[in-house]
Amino acid sequence: MPPRKQNVIVAIAAILLLAALVTAVIWALAFERQRSQQSSASREGAPEVRIYGGLPRSDSYPHPVIVLTNTGYLVGYCEARRNPAWVSFSIPSITVGKPAKRLSTFLTDARTQSRVAHQDFSNSGYDRGHLAPNYAIATRYGHEAQRETFLMSNISPQSPDLNRIWWRLLEEKEANDFALRLERVWVLTGPVFDGRVEKLQSGVEIPDAFYRIILDEESRGPRVLGFIVPQTVTGREPFTDFLTSVREIERQTGLDFFPNLPKEVQDQMEAVRANVVW
Repeated sequence: MPPRKQNVIVAIAAILLLAALVTAVIWALAFERQRSQQSSASREGAPEVRIYGGLPRSDSYPHPVIVLTNTGYLVGYCEARRNPAWVSFSIPSITVGKPAKRLSTFLTDARTQSRVAHQDFSNSGYDRGHLAPNYAIATRYGHEAQRETFLMSNISPQSPDLNRIWWRLLEEKEANDFALRLERVWVLTGPVFDGRVEKLQSGVEIPDAFYRIILDEESRGPRVLGFIVPQTVTGREPFTDFLTSVREIERQTGLDFFPNLPKEVQDQMEAVRANVVW
C-alpha cells in the first residue's frame, strides 16, 4: 500500500477514535448530570414522603410560620415562640441501616432568626424533645437525615417523663409496628400552647401539651390517630388515654391540617376520635 494512502487511513482512524472518545465523554457527563438531578430531586423534591395532604395552614395561629426543608422531614417554624409549630414526615417500612451514634450536642439552625442553641435548654428542667424522631428518620433516610433531627428547629421543651417514656414509646410504635405492618405512615406533630405564656430563661416558650397525628392511607381512604398529651404525664398512661380528633387538635393549635384534601375527605377523617390504637 502506498505510504500516502496509509497516512490517510491512519488519519481517518485517529479521527474516528477521537470522535468516539468525545461521544463517550459527552454521554458520561450527561449521565452524571441526570444522576445528580435525580439525587437532588430525591432530597428536595418528592414532598409526599414528608407531607400528606398539603402544608398545614394558619387558621387562628397567632404568629408567622416559616417552612424549613430537611432530608427526612419538614418543619413549620415559629420564630416568635422559638418552637416548631408543626413537623411533618413519613415512615416507610423499608429501612436503610442502623442509626449512627447520637450527637452529643444539638445544632443551632442557621436558617432561623432566633438561633436557639443547645445551652438555651440547660438547667431548665426540660428535655430537648425531638419532634421528628432520631431513630425513625435515621433508619429510613440515613445518617445525614439523622443528623438533621438534632437541629434545634426540630426541638421543643418536654418534661422528662413525657420525653423519655410516653413520647419515646409512641415513636417506637410508629417505627417498629405501624410502619412495618402498614407499609408507610405519615406523622404530623408539634406543641400545644394555652393562653398563659411561660418561657425558659432563654426565651423559648414552654408548651402545655403536644399533639401527634398519625395517618394511614387505606384503599378506601385515609384514617388517622390523633393525640394530645400534656406535659404532666407520668409516662405510664396508655396511649388510648390521650386519643382525640384532628378537629380538636386544630381547635387547640389554630392550624388547619391536610388542606389540599377534598372537603368531604377532611370532614370524614378529621371529625372522628379513634377508640383504639391500630
